[in-house]
Formats: sequence, structure tokens, C-alpha cells
Amino acid sequence: MTVRTPQFFLFVVAWFLICSLVQADTLREYHQRKCDEGEEKSCQRAEAMLQGEKLGNRIVELGDRFAATVDRLKREDNNKPILKSAYLDVLDNYFKSSIKKGEQTPNNETFTLCAEHFHDYWRNRKMWWPTDEENRPDWSTIYYYIVDHYYGYCLAITTL
Repeated sequence: MTVRTPQFFLFVVAWFLICSLVQADTLREYHQRKCDEGEEKSCQRAEAMLQGEKLGNRIVELGDRFAATVDRLKREDNNKPILKSAYLDVLDNYFKSSIKKGEQTPNNETFTLCAEHFHDYWRNRKMWWPTDEENRPDWSTIYYYIVDHYYGYCLAITTL
């Protein structure tokens, strides 16, 4: 049997009191509330966060659609994702879904270099990748990671 100290109980009581007094807002809700009170910077931040949430939801939807149609025979080798070619397919899918009519999708050798980096990082360095309940590659999550890698890594190194 463990003995609880009085300090522990005081901590628990204080924690519940603090939690009940604090309004639980997301950061976007906080900035929206401040915007409603007239703070212009908060209006800008709330709008940017809302756009980010919409973009995040869109990427999840695109990833789910990609996962539902992925040809596992072409995209997996011995239950391991072939990330190099999937990277190019995902970016092609992502850009085609987000460009306006008449615009061209970006297509250059940077994509190929980024695809090789992504594949090498996940398959050879981390030696794991997102999987589903059946321990097969989770293509919806992989889609998200590829788009994130492109914006977070590839664009950063190409602008240096």
C-alpha cells in the first residue's frame, strides 16, 4: 500500500481548482475572442489559424482518398512502402487538387531529390513508417508526412 503525502493531495486539489477557473480555449479560439474584443493582431492570427485548420482538414481528406485508391502491389515491397515513387505520386495528387484551372503543377528534379531523401530517411534511417491495424503501410498518414516533408524540408533547402 502506498502512502500519499499531504503535499500530493494539496497539489491535486490546487490542480482541480486551477483547471475549473481556466477557460479551456484552443489558441485560435483565444485569438478569436481577443479579436472580438478589438485586438487587430489577434484577428490576423485567428484567421491564419483558421486557414491552417482548413488546410489540415483538406490534407487529411486527400490522404484518405489516396489511401483508398493506392495500388499496394505497385507501392509496397514485402509490406514495406516504396516511398520514393509514392512521394512523387502524392505531390502530383496534392498539387493537382489544389491548383486552379490553367495552372501547371510544379514538376522539377527537386521533387526527385526530396523523394530520395524522404525514402532514405524513413526506410533506411528511422527504419519504421506509419502502419495500420494490420501492420501494413498507412497510406493516409504517409500522405500527410509527405506533404509535411515537402513544405517543411524541401522548400526550406531549395530557398537557401
